[in-house]
Amino acid sequence: MRDQLPHRGLEAWKWSDLRAEVAKHDPAGFDASMEATVSLPGDVGEARATVAEPDDLMGRIAAEYAADSVALRIPDGASYDRPLELSNLSQGNGRVVIEVGEGATLDVIERHDGESGFANLDIRYVVKAGGTLHRTVLSSDGPEMIRHVRAHVTLWDRAGFKQTKLTFGGAFSRLETRLACMGAVDVEMSGAYLLDGSRHADITHYIDFAAPGSTVRDAVAGVVTDKARGVFQGKFHVRRPAQQTDAEMRHDALMLSDTSRVNAKPELEIYADDVECAHGNTIGQLDENALFYMRQRGIPETQARALLIEAFVAARLGDDEDMLGLVRDWLAARA
Repeated sequence: MRDQLPHRGLEAWKWSDLRAEVAKHDPAGFDASMEATVSLPGDVGEARATVAEPDDLMGRIAAEYAADSVALRIPDGASYDRPLELSNLSQGNGRVVIEVGEGATLDVIERHDGESGFANLDIRYVVKAGGTLHRTVLSSDGPEMIRHVRAHVTLWDRAGFKQTKLTFGGAFSRLETRLACMGAVDVEMSGAYLLDGSRHADITHYIDFAAPGSTVRDAVAGVVTDKARGVFQGKFHVRRPAQQTDAEMRHDALMLSDTSRVNAKPELEIYADDVECAHGNTIGQLDENALFYMRQRGIPETQARALLIEAFVAARLGDDEDMLGLVRDWLAARA
């Protein structure tokens, strides 16, 4: 099975060679079953979500080695005063299926924090008509961790989806989100990666529009230094029936050292003729004029750099104080 892992010869994996990383590190947990812990927000009832057979290689690996699947269905119209939490995702193969019923609202927090080893997680979210899902992903793995997470999100008519990601990478980290917009849906996706040492992080987004009238905003920011490697891949696939699609995607990255690397590929594949779609990408360094302005006003250079980086990342993370606190900790450790 290791010989079948994705590698740089595949277009979607050309900057993230999972086969090579597994061969180099020989991580523990490749053929183990992940024992995910689920903290429920309340009574979700006895209904069990339908677990379909995976249609991709990493999903099939997860299905082969995972002992069981977490499969939950949130009742129609339900809402909770606290999030559902997925944790203990540190090693092995796991499968999670969560269905959000019609008109229901659910917040989910995923915590990925393994020290070393291999983790492969296949997640399926289904949001029924009028439902809302807010997904928060926190990845704070150790420098020897190899992690692959693929989330398939199916959104039905009038569904809402908000996603926020923060990752500090690992030996190899790929956080992939694939959306299927099956009706007129409202999507807001944002995230950030902060990488130092020789860490690697890959954020890949694929949004498939199959029906008219959807609105999507997708924005990711990255900060890399030392010999770290950042990857962003994003694609809007607008099928012919998906008229009146309004979608924007952008990626912005700061490179703080000459030895760091960022690869980015935003894409549009459009077959409809009545749409508004755009993408943008920038890669650069800190604004020296802004840095000079702050130093002229008595702010030490180290503090000024930290403030500029925090503001750059905060534009993607919003007012999430937990995430911003992790960003400040990362900056303080490098001061």
